[in-house]
Amino acid sequence: MSQSLRQGLIWVNSIEEAAEISRGLVENGCPLGWQWVDSFETLSLALANQKWDLLITFDSLPPQQTSALTELLQQVGSLPVLVLPSRQIATPELITLVKSTLNVTTPMDPKAANLTALIEHTLDAVWSVNHQYELIVWNSACQQQFAKAYSLNLCPGLNLVACLPVAQQLLWKDCYDRALAGERFAIELHFDVPDLPADVEISFNPIRENQQITGVAVFGRDVSDRKRARQELQAAKDQLQAVLDAVPGCVSWFSSDLEYLGINRYLAETFKLRPEDFIGKKLGFMEASPGFAAFVQQFLASPVESSTVEVAAQVDGATRSYLLAAQKYSQNQAAVFVGLDITDRKQFEEALRESQERYALAVHGANDGLWDWNLRTDQIYFSPRWKAMLGYEDWEIGNRPEEWFKRVHPDETKWLEAQITAHLQGQTRHFEIEHRMRHRDGSYRWMLSRGFAVCDSNQKAYRIAGSQTDITERKRAEQQLLHHALHDSLTGLANRALFMDRLQQAIDRSRRIPGYRFAVLFMDLDRFKVLNDSLGHIVGDQLLIAIARRLEACLRSVDTIARLGGDEFTVLLEGIRDSEDACHLAERIHQALQAPFNLGGQEVFTSASIGIAMNEADCDRPEDLLRNADTAMYRAKTLGRSRHALFDMAMHKRAVALLQLETDLRRAVAASASPLQPQEFRIQYQPIVALATGKISGFEALVRWQHPERDLIPPTEFIPLAEDTGLIVPLGQWILTEACRQLGQWQRQFSPDMPLSVSVNLSTKQFSQPSLLDQISQLLRHPDLQNAWNLNLKLEITESAIMENPEAAKVMLEQLKAMGVQLLIDDFGTGYSSLSYLHRFPIDTVKIDQSFISHMSTDSESAEIVRAIVSLAHNLGMNVIAEGVEMAEQLRQLRSLGAEYGQGFFFAKPLDREEVEALMQKEPAWA
Repeated sequence: MSQSLRQGLIWVNSIEEAAEISRGLVENGCPLGWQWVDSFETLSLALANQKWDLLITFDSLPPQQTSALTELLQQVGSLPVLVLPSRQIATPELITLVKSTLNVTTPMDPKAANLTALIEHTLDAVWSVNHQYELIVWNSACQQQFAKAYSLNLCPGLNLVACLPVAQQLLWKDCYDRALAGERFAIELHFDVPDLPADVEISFNPIRENQQITGVAVFGRDVSDRKRARQELQAAKDQLQAVLDAVPGCVSWFSSDLEYLGINRYLAETFKLRPEDFIGKKLGFMEASPGFAAFVQQFLASPVESSTVEVAAQVDGATRSYLLAAQKYSQNQAAVFVGLDITDRKQFEEALRESQERYALAVHGANDGLWDWNLRTDQIYFSPRWKAMLGYEDWEIGNRPEEWFKRVHPDETKWLEAQITAHLQGQTRHFEIEHRMRHRDGSYRWMLSRGFAVCDSNQKAYRIAGSQTDITERKRAEQQLLHHALHDSLTGLANRALFMDRLQQAIDRSRRIPGYRFAVLFMDLDRFKVLNDSLGHIVGDQLLIAIARRLEACLRSVDTIARLGGDEFTVLLEGIRDSEDACHLAERIHQALQAPFNLGGQEVFTSASIGIAMNEADCDRPEDLLRNADTAMYRAKTLGRSRHALFDMAMHKRAVALLQLETDLRRAVAASASPLQPQEFRIQYQPIVALATGKISGFEALVRWQHPERDLIPPTEFIPLAEDTGLIVPLGQWILTEACRQLGQWQRQFSPDMPLSVSVNLSTKQFSQPSLLDQISQLLRHPDLQNAWNLNLKLEITESAIMENPEAAKVMLEQLKAMGVQLLIDDFGTGYSSLSYLHRFPIDTVKIDQSFISHMSTDSESAEIVRAIVSLAHNLGMNVIAEGVEMAEQLRQLRSLGAEYGQGFFFAKPLDREEVEALMQKEPAWA
């Protein structure tokens, strides 16, 4: 089918007719390359795209198509047309007519005719395209398969890329281009078209004429059966591999030339390799087991078909033993090897052997006494050791059950008999009981008797045998352990567990006995931590022991004293008349502790705070009484050293309220970190005034808590709680951030050219936080604050916070100073009141405590102190802020002393944001 053949076109009603006509024409020597169309549209397209030498059609055309064909032929020009009777298909007359029409005098080349017939009759779909992807020739199989798969009407010149669905065009274009570039290759496609092959292999082959590629020959072959067979083979392989992977052993198979053919998952996981790592590798690939390699080589070279051997292999650095079974297959050209790890089994067998040896030795030289009771004869065998445990010779005890039971402690005889009976009746799996037996010397020794019954086919016990062990020493040790478990190891006093048990007993007793009264005393030593840290833990322990002895001397024998831990002691005072008895005991304890303790030649003084809780009708849990006494003890501590307090419900309510306040504070602090939750904290700002000009130079940020139920809670109530719980750290960070953000906004709004400052108090806990520097650095880098270029951040720190660790404080202050933060000493004069240390730290401003300012007008001493502080601060290059300015006279005095700034109610109370903004827009009254 070469392009030199002349081209003939057949317009038919069906592909079958076209195939029969073209086949007849070719077989009878018509030299055309025959193509066909089966619709007027494809006929029009074929005539427009290519020059034809002959058109054959039939006289069965409808009238409208006949007229349309006439118009179409007029447009095409001269084209021979044969109109045949509808039933005349490939007859001799048709052949003669076609030949005469074409004026053919010589038959087609037999080779070309044979090739055309061969392509036409092949089951493969065959077609060719040129460089423009236009269809040149195709066979019937192409029309029936390829064209139907893509719903195409094939005609010469049809662009076999453009006519395809868009999603397929790139694939086919790429394939045609590769073949036109000289590449021979094949692809596999899947079709879901009824009555067509599901899987087709498409091969692309360049067509060469005169050493030039003129087109592409495409062959489509149905490979559905081949793919199905391949899938079935793969499924069988997968199934076999799954079976082998389920084998709990190492499976591998080799070819006769010692090459790995495959392994199972167990082997790969055992040696930390992948299955594909083995495929194609030689036997020596895995060096974990030389014995395995030697066996495989020897087995494949031998005539035997199966064999078994034990080999060793290194797995994870340990030697494992494997039982290796081998079997040849494929006419002895390959073999499979299965290795089962028998290491654990061998170890178990060895352990079992050793256990049996140990048991034999144990029975032979056992320290236990053995007994064997024949229930049918009612006779018992007692071993010599059994008898020796009780101090008897072998001949002194007979073989009757009475020899056993008459020596059991009377309190436990019935219990022993009941346990044996229960076991014989099948109520227990084995018999075991601890009881006492009388020794020959009259004393009782503790024994552990154990046994097991043997039953007949009717499940009736006919024998029970066991052993007897002397556990007297163990019992004694258990008593000692019990004592240690219930007593403090240092002082020998009762511990918490024993105390709570005694307290529960007292509660139970008060329920049974009307009017029964008792009290719990909770005692905590004053300043014990200071003594312990300064004198050392050894001396501290000696002090606790000495205190325990004095406390014991203050109590009655019916009372219980315990050490709960550390320096906490509790007393259970039972059978008293009222709370006065408990208070009298507390006073005796105070008196007993007044005398000094001589510890290693050193006198030590100490005292205690004591809380007292009486038993009440509504308090029926030991934990509640202990809690009440603890609450009272804390109340006593607030009264001073060496004091005691009696619990009342007001204390409990205060403790509960404090706990609730802590809970609410935690919730409020957590909400402050989320802008989506209601904010309970708000900041008020108290102006700081430049005394010389009367203008506002900045503000001190003061936090307020607007509780949703309790209204406004004063700082004096929640700030100490925040300090104690550590909540001051996140709360302080929020205050710092919010205050700086607000002041930055005011700076831009009211005074872009005049610097404002914000002063924020740092607590001792905040100041000691390692993350403080990073927090402030991030804050100062915030866009809202960077835009306020002349914003001054000032941090107020107390004297006590600095002097807690002066060296660390100095480093922290210098780093803050380097970041551009100004540093203030707050409430100066109330702490260490040492002016001498100020020069050691990079302090910018001293804030004089309001207690000195408030008395300036009436107390000359206070005025002199203020004068001295201002003078020294100026000498050190520091500014001064006077706190608590409330009168004009105080303002006059401060100005005369040269103090730079002041704050107080004379200028303004702490203001909300709106009040500050209103104040900033008018001339202040004090100016």
